[in-house]
Amino acid sequence: MINYENEIAVKCGVNAALIADYLWNMKQDHRFSNNKSTYRHGKVWVRCSQPMITSDIRFLSIDMVKGAVKTLVEKNILRKACFNEDKFDHTNWYTFTEYGESLVRKGRYMP
Repeated sequence: MINYENEIAVKCGVNAALIADYLWNMKQDHRFSNNKSTYRHGKVWVRCSQPMITSDIRFLSIDMVKGAVKTLVEKNILRKACFNEDKFDHTNWYTFTEYGESLVRKGRYMP
Protein backbone atom coordinates (compact mmCIF):
# COMPACT_ATOMS: atom_id res chain seq x y z
CA MET A 1 0.00 0.00 0.00
CA ILE A 2 1.31 3.43 -0.90
CA ASN A 3 0.80 6.30 1.48
CA TYR A 4 1.73 9.91 1.09
CA GLU A 5 1.90 12.99 3.17
CA ASN A 6 -1.22 15.13 2.57
CA GLU A 7 0.34 18.37 3.79
CA ILE A 8 3.36 17.91 1.56
CA ALA A 9 1.18 16.92 -1.42
CA VAL A 10 -0.69 20.21 -1.15
CA LYS A 11 2.54 22.22 -1.10
CA CYS A 12 4.76 20.20 -3.46
CA GLY A 13 2.69 17.66 -5.40
CA VAL A 14 1.93 13.98 -5.04
CA ASN A 15 5.31 12.71 -6.31
CA ALA A 16 7.14 14.77 -3.70
CA ALA A 17 4.73 13.57 -1.02
CA LEU A 18 5.36 9.93 -1.98
CA ILE A 19 9.11 10.42 -1.76
CA ALA A 20 8.82 12.27 1.55
CA ASP A 21 6.79 9.37 2.92
CA TYR A 22 9.36 6.88 1.60
CA LEU A 23 12.28 8.75 3.21
CA TRP A 24 10.36 9.25 6.46
CA ASN A 25 9.71 5.51 6.64
CA MET A 26 13.39 4.80 5.98
CA LYS A 27 14.29 7.09 8.84
CA GLN A 28 11.73 5.53 11.19
CA ASP A 29 11.80 1.87 10.14
CA HIS A 30 15.04 -0.06 10.34
CA ARG A 31 13.56 -3.04 8.50
CA PHE A 32 14.67 -1.56 5.16
CA SER A 33 17.47 -3.83 4.02
CA ASN A 34 19.62 -1.02 2.57
CA ASN A 35 18.90 1.45 5.35
CA LYS A 36 22.06 3.26 6.22
CA SER A 37 21.76 6.17 8.54
CA THR A 38 24.11 8.55 10.26
CA TYR A 39 23.78 11.24 12.86
CA ARG A 40 25.30 14.55 11.80
CA HIS A 41 24.60 18.19 12.51
CA GLY A 42 22.03 17.20 15.13
CA LYS A 43 19.88 15.18 12.68
CA VAL A 44 19.47 11.59 11.51
CA TRP A 45 20.36 11.35 7.81
CA VAL A 46 19.39 8.42 5.57
CA ARG A 47 21.34 7.31 2.52
CA CYS A 48 19.19 6.67 -0.52
CA SER A 49 19.79 6.62 -4.26
CA GLN A 50 17.27 7.63 -6.90
CA PRO A 51 17.36 4.15 -8.49
CA MET A 52 16.55 2.70 -5.07
CA ILE A 53 13.47 4.89 -4.85
CA THR A 54 12.33 3.97 -8.37
CA SER A 55 12.82 0.26 -7.65
CA ASP A 56 10.39 0.53 -4.72
CA ILE A 57 7.99 3.09 -6.23
CA ARG A 58 7.96 1.67 -9.75
CA PHE A 59 5.59 4.15 -11.36
CA LEU A 60 8.05 7.01 -10.76
CA SER A 61 10.89 7.57 -13.21
CA ILE A 62 14.32 8.80 -12.16
CA ASP A 63 13.51 12.21 -13.66
CA MET A 64 10.30 12.34 -11.62
CA VAL A 65 12.28 11.52 -8.47
CA LYS A 66 14.91 14.16 -9.28
CA GLY A 67 12.25 16.79 -9.79
CA ALA A 68 10.38 15.86 -6.63
CA VAL A 69 13.54 15.86 -4.49
CA LYS A 70 14.53 19.22 -5.97
CA THR A 71 11.12 20.62 -5.02
CA LEU A 72 11.34 19.22 -1.48
CA VAL A 73 14.77 20.82 -1.03
CA GLU A 74 13.64 24.16 -2.54
CA LYS A 75 10.56 24.23 -0.28
CA ASN A 76 12.80 23.64 2.77
CA ILE A 77 11.23 20.27 3.60
CA LEU A 78 14.36 18.17 2.99
CA ARG A 79 18.06 18.77 3.19
CA LYS A 80 20.40 16.87 0.90
CA ALA A 81 24.11 16.18 1.44
CA CYS A 82 26.88 13.75 0.53
CA PHE A 83 28.70 12.09 3.43
CA ASN A 84 30.24 9.23 1.46
CA GLU A 85 33.85 8.31 2.13
CA ASP A 86 34.41 7.08 -1.44
CA LYS A 87 34.87 10.09 -3.74
CA PHE A 88 33.23 8.16 -6.58
CA ASP A 89 30.08 7.43 -4.58
CA HIS A 90 27.58 10.22 -5.24
CA THR A 91 24.64 8.67 -3.39
CA ASN A 92 22.76 11.38 -1.53
CA TRP A 93 21.91 11.57 2.15
CA TYR A 94 18.62 13.14 3.22
CA THR A 95 17.15 14.56 6.40
CA PHE A 96 13.98 16.46 7.17
CA THR A 97 14.12 20.07 8.27
CA GLU A 98 12.14 21.06 11.34
CA TYR A 99 9.52 22.49 8.97
CA GLY A 100 9.45 19.21 6.99
CA GLU A 101 9.06 17.16 10.16
CA SER A 102 6.19 19.37 11.26
CA LEU A 103 4.42 18.79 7.93
CA VAL A 104 4.88 15.03 8.20
CA ARG A 105 3.60 14.97 11.77
CA LYS A 106 0.64 17.19 10.85
CA GLY A 107 -0.19 14.95 7.87
CA ARG A 108 -0.07 11.86 10.05
CA TYR A 109 -2.05 13.49 12.85
CA MET A 110 0.78 12.95 15.30
CA PRO A 111 1.07 15.15 18.40
